[in-house]
Amino acid sequence: MIKQLRSWWKDTEIPNLIGRKKVDFSIFRDGTHIPVEFHPDFLEANQGQQPSLGEGRKVKLVHEDRNYEATLFKIDQVSAGREALQLRYNGNQTLKNLLIETFSHSYSYIMQERTNQQADDAKRPQVVVPEDQAEYIDFFATGVPFEYRLEFIPFKSKPNVWWVNQGTTIQAEKEEGILWAPLLNSQGRKLYHWETMKEVKQGDIILHYSNKAIRYVSQVTEAAVEAPKPGSMANTNWQEDGRLVRTEYVELTPPIMLQQFNQQIMQVNLTQGPLHSGGGVNQGYLFRFSSQGLQVLQSLTAEVTWPDFTILDQDEAASNMENAHEVIPILPPTDSTITTLLHQIQSHIRRKGFFFPEHLIENFYLSLKTKPFVILAGISGTGKTRLVKLFAEALGATGNNGQFTLIPVRPDWSDPADLLGYKDLSGRFKPGPLTEVLVEARKLENQHKPYFICMDEMNLARVEHYFSDLLSVLETQDWQEGKIQTQDLISSTMLDTSEDQVKFGSLGIPENVFLIGTVNMDETTHPFSKKVLDRANTLEFNYINLQQYPDFNEQVETNDNSDAAELNHLFLRSDYLQLVDAYDTNKELVVRTTERLVKINALLEDIHAHVGFRVRDAICFYMIYNERYKLMSEEEAFDWQLLQKILPRIQGSHSSVRRVLLKLMKGALGTGSGVTVNIEDLMDNDASPLYLKWAAGQTLPTAKHPQSARKLAFMLRRLEEDGFTSYWLS
Repeated sequence: MIKQLRSWWKDTEIPNLIGRKKVDFSIFRDGTHIPVEFHPDFLEANQGQQPSLGEGRKVKLVHEDRNYEATLFKIDQVSAGREALQLRYNGNQTLKNLLIETFSHSYSYIMQERTNQQADDAKRPQVVVPEDQAEYIDFFATGVPFEYRLEFIPFKSKPNVWWVNQGTTIQAEKEEGILWAPLLNSQGRKLYHWETMKEVKQGDIILHYSNKAIRYVSQVTEAAVEAPKPGSMANTNWQEDGRLVRTEYVELTPPIMLQQFNQQIMQVNLTQGPLHSGGGVNQGYLFRFSSQGLQVLQSLTAEVTWPDFTILDQDEAASNMENAHEVIPILPPTDSTITTLLHQIQSHIRRKGFFFPEHLIENFYLSLKTKPFVILAGISGTGKTRLVKLFAEALGATGNNGQFTLIPVRPDWSDPADLLGYKDLSGRFKPGPLTEVLVEARKLENQHKPYFICMDEMNLARVEHYFSDLLSVLETQDWQEGKIQTQDLISSTMLDTSEDQVKFGSLGIPENVFLIGTVNMDETTHPFSKKVLDRANTLEFNYINLQQYPDFNEQVETNDNSDAAELNHLFLRSDYLQLVDAYDTNKELVVRTTERLVKINALLEDIHAHVGFRVRDAICFYMIYNERYKLMSEEEAFDWQLLQKILPRIQGSHSSVRRVLLKLMKGALGTGSGVTVNIEDLMDNDASPLYLKWAAGQTLPTAKHPQSARKLAFMLRRLEEDGFTSYWLS
């Protein structure tokens, strides 16, 4: 089993390994901080002994039969609300000299970058050695408490892999066999993605990206030299002085489109790489890539003939893997396999004897992918809870392995303590049912597994009362080191004991947790506010075909479902958090979708039901995922979003509500339905000739958006018959 956190790593299959530390500046200065997740490993190596809080214990570090003194300190990190371990040797100059000599590559790189940062008054992040140049120290237990054996893994030079963004000058640069970037921008500042040019050396590999695809790969023939701007770039606004690299271009046929690989490459740990957290390309010129990233790219493009210089020595690669115990990244499934995987899930559900309407599974999947909070609404007994259970089961998440949890909501829940937990009279934190799942899901060994939480009948109590903290924290999702993180759910004031701080401290909503609420709408339940509706897709289960019977042949079908059952959480995790994450690669679809929403918003403003950026972004993400995976037509997908994100906001008894419903109905029917919607006439007269076309036994009109049209007919009918309408009336 692999355990990894920041600059520490461990493979539990390697005997006596306490952990592997990536070499950074602290190693050369005074020692290293040990993450709390690795405290148990050092405790085991010390045979259950540890320093007292605020004190240190002498440590013996053994390397090649030589002993070096250090100290293991246990300190109270008050700002973080937890205890910390630090291994320090700042007084041992002999050991520090050994480390500088052994890891001269990291030392030179770090000191040069620190010098560059001092020369540039712009604030820069802490220097991080790129992964393909990293060096490591392995700590091994010796059987003696506070004595650790060290093994050093220094850097071995090999070709670096780079990524260059090229625009209109790519053909001219190809003809000349060059790359060129200026030394300074117009304000006289150095830019990181130009400074990388001076690191390029002979034999390096460069991927050339232009117009949404990697179109060439090249091998460097001459390292960078300072040179004036070439004639091919005379029309650019760049400064005249720059650096030039000579390289031999080879065209890739066919070009490799960004959407073929961006999600997989995002899972490779690329420091200062070319892709941002949403899978789009960063603005800039020359970015670091890696040999591991190149191998992933090649594995995804079997149709491309890669030149020999890009094919890594397999024996050497295997040797490096064996010696360095390299962490294999957890990758999402490719876009082209999603349809097959969803079919496997549907087959699993049918074999269990359950049937759901066409596109419901695809819709449920896209909704979860858009945001990890989905509401399933409808009359009792339609299979809402069963859908969640079977969908999770198809992905290997069951109640037995703890990856599926059903939480029945009680009518007396009135604040988040019922769900998250509370501090008892003794000062100990008593976790609620949801907190227990979150703790389990964030464990290192579980972070790749999907966890499903089904809030059954979640509106028996007022959702805004007991679920408010969760909704607020869900909105703090942000990208950190390639993963989605949120703010803490449990306040530090609730965690008095060190045991509680370790177990529940810094607990947010892990990216592998998916929340689904089932709701009934009747006299025993509460309606939803727009705060809740904005944050979820609402799938409805009100239209049931009772004449569906188990198919014996389907039940005994022996299709292998293992592919879906072995999927990691990236199958469901969102790829986009903000529209900027997706805009550059999906601009046309985003603009089309937004233009539709602008027109709809103009109607909704009259009844104060218009949407904001949160809903716009969610709808755009749903549409993008649908287009990527080719699950439905664009009109079908927008129909579901109109039904699930827009219509639940409409309610009231005023004539303005009637006008909005009629205008939306006209749009949902489209021009090919054969149904005429005369809004002014229907505002003053009986609208039953319109909405009764969806009555039982009628042949339904051929609508542009049939799901929304049927719901709008229902809402119009309720408005006329009851004098009030809502999406939720049943």
